[in-house]
Amino acid sequence: MKLVTFVKKGVRRVGCLRGDKVVDLGSARILQLTSSGLSEQDAVTTASTEIPECMTSVIQGGERTLAVMRDCESFAIAGAEEAGLVERPEALKLLTPIPKPPVILNMGNAYRPQPLGDFTFKPLTGLIGPEDPIVIPREISDFGACYECEIGVVIGKRGRRIPNDDTAYEYVYGYVVYNDVTDYGKQISGTFGSKLHDTFCPVGPWLVTRDEISDPYDLVKRTWVNGMLATERKTAGMLHRIPEFLHLASKTLTLLPGTIVSTGAPDTGRIMPGDVVEMEITGLGRLRNPVVKEE
Repeated sequence: MKLVTFVKKGVRRVGCLRGDKVVDLGSARILQLTSSGLSEQDAVTTASTEIPECMTSVIQGGERTLAVMRDCESFAIAGAEEAGLVERPEALKLLTPIPKPPVILNMGNAYRPQPLGDFTFKPLTGLIGPEDPIVIPREISDFGACYECEIGVVIGKRGRRIPNDDTAYEYVYGYVVYNDVTDYGKQISGTFGSKLHDTFCPVGPWLVTRDEISDPYDLVKRTWVNGMLATERKTAGMLHRIPEFLHLASKTLTLLPGTIVSTGAPDTGRIMPGDVVEMEITGLGRLRNPVVKEE
């Protein structure tokens, strides 16, 4: 499934993308339950338990919650569009798919032969979604900010000391497009905070469950700046695979459901106020963010 978090009439909700439409899964479940004879009050209570409006809680629900959501998706698409359960994405405000992950682990070197280094963290204040502006702060270095197009791995179940083998994929819930915006001047000079500025972690536009990506090493990552292709790379070139990232991180801390783990990117480029950055990874969607100057 392609899961989204969106705002509808001022309320944050969880949905899924089906073709070019977004299904309101919670509302679909309520209608599905009332159609089967349940009272509206009981349907609302049951639906809120089965499909939480917090994506982290959805992820914690694992396959059981996914099964209910798949059933709701089919119900809505089959004939409930007139009930307002299905809308086009442009009619909604899409948020970053996991607005409150337990932690965001910023890692790298997937495409370099050097051993994986340690990891850093991205703050929640850095997390933004599609169409949200990347704000270049007053404290930016003379070199300026740069984009990095990466695969973000979303953890699906609690894991500590995850093995560096194929069993590690059992801990993967899905994948997202992850833009590791960086103040490269600070990074080159070793100054603290190169990746910690507010809005420097665009993630989205949706969370794609693992079953939809048969081979994460057979994808293409592309970045456009102002409509012009800036970088392109195939994930087949990853020298360090996903299990190695999860193994390294989980030796230090327990990975909780909803945690986002980045995998790095050697391709980068400067961005400035007035630019528009778009990133696309095969099967994971296209993430678009304007770049503005802090007022």
